[in-house]
Amino acid sequence: MSNETIHEVGKEFYYFKSDEDDFHRNVYLKRFLGEDGETVSILFDPGTRHEIPQITEVTKKLIGGIQNLDLIFLSHQDPDLTASLGALLTSAPKSRVVSAIDTWRLIKTYGIPENRFLAVENFRNKIMRIAKTGHRVQFVPAYFCHFRGAVMFYDFESQVLFSGDFLAGLNSRTGDGIWATEESWEGISVMHQIYMPTKDALEETIGRVSMLNPMPEIIAPQHGDVIKGDLVVEFLSRLMGLEVGLELMKKEEPQKELTLSALNAFLDYLGEHHPDIQKETLEGLKNAGSFTTIFVVSQNSIVDLKVSTNEAIKGVWDVLTRIAPEEVLHDVKTILLGDLDQLGVAVDPKIFGGVDEAEELFA
Repeated sequence: MSNETIHEVGKEFYYFKSDEDDFHRNVYLKRFLGEDGETVSILFDPGTRHEIPQITEVTKKLIGGIQNLDLIFLSHQDPDLTASLGALLTSAPKSRVVSAIDTWRLIKTYGIPENRFLAVENFRNKIMRIAKTGHRVQFVPAYFCHFRGAVMFYDFESQVLFSGDFLAGLNSRTGDGIWATEESWEGISVMHQIYMPTKDALEETIGRVSMLNPMPEIIAPQHGDVIKGDLVVEFLSRLMGLEVGLELMKKEEPQKELTLSALNAFLDYLGEHHPDIQKETLEGLKNAGSFTTIFVVSQNSIVDLKVSTNEAIKGVWDVLTRIAPEEVLHDVKTILLGDLDQLGVAVDPKIFGGVDEAEELFA
């Protein structure tokens, strides 16, 4: 691993990511430096066994080796962030795990001794003071986002909020780099629609973030892009209005059935007139090999949608634009819009490159 793959996202707050194209994992290490040379290090959501060689190299460069690791913070219990725990605790014998008690109930099945666990609930006001270096951090609950015991970690020194799965996203941004752009919102929106249970849970967590003083300058999630600057407030504001989980299912149910009928009528058209494109489209909708998919596909039909109808329509169109020749796209777009219109499915024109204002016929 080169130094270019280790990024300092805030003061002494370092980041590297796994190498998946569709849904990578983010691992962070914070180094607290005392005036007398004391160092305390914390590793965040260390990932799977696949990340252990990277963690070994990062800790060697930053803290002199994995054996010097002091704490491992877990935002929740999912195996994509805890599967490496047993090996890491063996390699770092003085380290301890910090998480919520709800998380501990599950991760202790890895065989972790109780004396190596610290519960965030045991810290007064959920503030942890690091005596060796004089720093303090705050644990911020993110109840049911997406786990009962989910918790975030706020570092006052760097003003970085490690947020776990809150504000995490699928990879929707094009290009290299680590920082979120407007393109990142699509991946955040889709992930939250699928995995967050209710809008109320999101709003409670957003409220806790907004009460932090000072407000975070950086939000560092476990998946997707690192968020900074104006996008911190912008993405938090958008989450306040996002329908997710149960509310989305209840609200979208009638519209979803109509959308499924329209999309399957369109797939039948492709099967009759462009069978090769239909086959590639169905494969694209299955999204084989990725962590998640927004469609449930059976044989030649879509049988369920995990996101809003407009997100689903956009997903179909995105697949088509990747695989269909330019000369075919215009015709199939007309058919798709016709099938949706016939069943009264409202479509956001931006999905197909529409404009906000009417264009003049003659300029």
